[in-house]
Amino acid sequence: MEQNKPFQKLSVLVITGFMLLTIVIAAAADFFSMAAFQNLFYVIAVILLLLFFAMIAGFLGMVRIISTQPAAGLKEKSLWSRLALKLFMPVLLGISSLFHYRKDEIRHVYIKANNEYVLSRSIKSDPEKTLVILPHCIQSSKCMFRIRNGLEDCRQCGSCNVGEIKKLANELGVRVELATGGTSARKIIMDTKPQMVIAVACERDLSSGIMDVKGLPVYGILNQRPNGPCKDTFVDIVELEKMIRHFTG
Repeated sequence: MEQNKPFQKLSVLVITGFMLLTIVIAAAADFFSMAAFQNLFYVIAVILLLLFFAMIAGFLGMVRIISTQPAAGLKEKSLWSRLALKLFMPVLLGISSLFHYRKDEIRHVYIKANNEYVLSRSIKSDPEKTLVILPHCIQSSKCMFRIRNGLEDCRQCGSCNVGEIKKLANELGVRVELATGGTSARKIIMDTKPQMVIAVACERDLSSGIMDVKGLPVYGILNQRPNGPCKDTFVDIVELEKMIRHFTG
């Protein structure tokens, strides 16, 4: 019964809210004239029309982003690009999650569009201000030495990608952190205050992380999952090194 209390509380709040809304609308029907209701619906229609045009602009912006090769053809402050990434795609992602419609495919498009947009900005970051965030599942599940305090804990045994990434990080001078999830990744970013983030994760974590981080460029690299999600994943080292070198000059 204790576990049901939050559900019961929320249910009561929602039902009460609908009841109050019904009372308010019923009272307003007696208080306002028909003309006032017409004007109200006109205002709602105008707002919906503006949102419709914004969504169309966002869709066209998305098409432009994902079809532009190379990304240098984009403009950093393009209104279409901003509408695409800040309005259209969050709505699309929300609907795909709500109805469980090809979620990873929609997320993949969003990540690709975000990466193209980030590349178009010609960002250059100091190596020590460049943060690489890895998922914790990139470490071998059979490893006896769990990484808890950074890559220093890695013994570079070669059973997973972490040893190669540690060597790459030392060579290029970038900071690498392992995150256990979205909350952990956000805390790492807040604590380290980087200029640039290169994040490795699955479609779900990357898309949500990119949307959560405000005012900071995030380039996403999808991890490889031969053993399914959240277990013994790995990243393409060649692609990771290429993007680190690109952003650090």
